[in-house]
Amino acid sequence: MTELDLLTLARSTTANEISLFTQVITINFAMVVGLYYFLHRARTAIKIFAFAVYLIGMLLFLGEMLLEASMRARLILSLKALPHPSPVALEYVGLNDTWLSHATSLLFNAAFWVLVIGVGYLTFFWDKDATTE
Repeated sequence: MTELDLLTLARSTTANEISLFTQVITINFAMVVGLYYFLHRARTAIKIFAFAVYLIGMLLFLGEMLLEASMRARLILSLKALPHPSPVALEYVGLNDTWLSHATSLLFNAAFWVLVIGVGYLTFFWDKDATTE
């Protein structure tokens, strides 16, 4: 593969991760709306089923995001191994070793689990009727 191919593929993995995460946010908003209007009155068995289906979907998205992150990490290693990388490739590789890249990875991971834990809390412990009185 050429340097341009590696850079293009690395950038597309980032775009894919962002696209997957926006779908994760959409799923969470849908679950919150469902909880607010319907599931807060449901029996425990329905809540468990709804959360299990939600969790399966979330874990599928997490797996896809991890696959993309793994691919990008491998691509960065390939860019580092190029014999005479261009300044653009050097900058891209360098940016991936900065605090900003590490903080973004940490935020992606933390946001995912905060959303899952938040929806879990809302599903099983939130009482809409107690908060609206």
